[in-house]
Amino acid sequence: MARISWKEKKKNKDVLEEIGLKHTELLKTIKTRQLAYYGHIRRHQSLQKTIMEGKINGKRQRGRKRKSWLGNMEETTTRRINECCEVALNREEWRRTIASNLWQETEQR
Repeated sequence: MARISWKEKKKNKDVLEEIGLKHTELLKTIKTRQLAYYGHIRRHQSLQKTIMEGKINGKRQRGRKRKSWLGNMEETTTRRINECCEVALNREEWRRTIASNLWQETEQR
């Protein structure tokens, strides 16, 4: 693996080309893993699930609303979050959803 110093000030695109990866492949891998992790969390009763679904009491700070992890799931799957919750409970159906979502994304590019 190439050792690239931050002092070289290379663009991410150039670094990815140097190590032989395409930018789209990296994003596809990240989205696949995020969706798989979401399905895993939804199927098990755990602290992560409680945190992910929980609401924080109190006032929100000023400024632009932060992007939520669940909001990113909606964007990635192009489904409402309540639909994602139901589908994720069935592992096989969730895997088909992940595969079809990535297939659609590949066709768009």
